[in-house]
Amino acid sequence: MKNTSRCGSPHHVCVNKRRRTGSSAVIGQALSPYPREKFNISGPSIKLAPRTVVSISLALHELATNAAKYGALSAPDGRVAIVWSLETGETERLVLRWQETGGPMVEPPTRKGFGSRLIESLLAAELNGQVNISYDPNGLICEVHAATGIGWDQG
Repeated sequence: MKNTSRCGSPHHVCVNKRRRTGSSAVIGQALSPYPREKFNISGPSIKLAPRTVVSISLALHELATNAAKYGALSAPDGRVAIVWSLETGETERLVLRWQETGGPMVEPPTRKGFGSRLIESLLAAELNGQVNISYDPNGLICEVHAATGIGWDQG
């Protein structure tokens, strides 16, 4: 029997094609390289399909990397609030909000880099959802609205 898990360094989320992973585990793992006290994280336990886990992990990694270089995580008083919820209706949808405060003043970029394009376009397409990035002067805000049940063989 072939092993379908990928578990590696602390920067990788353990993904099993047959099981869903909890939202708290995904977020905690993606942010593990950064000081825990810099984050205010809250939301209910939501089980995410493997494709959702990978996509959300990539987005959080990119947001955290940029925050460490240019945003809230680069400043002593900088903080990031990550709040998520589950919208129910015809389908369940994950709503995740990343909001930076206490960092350098934010200005919209003159051009979009790979990370912004990855988050806004690819993530939205992969998750059958929508991603909005706001360059609020007080801190970057990223909102993700995504399907929770998309697996490897669904789209």
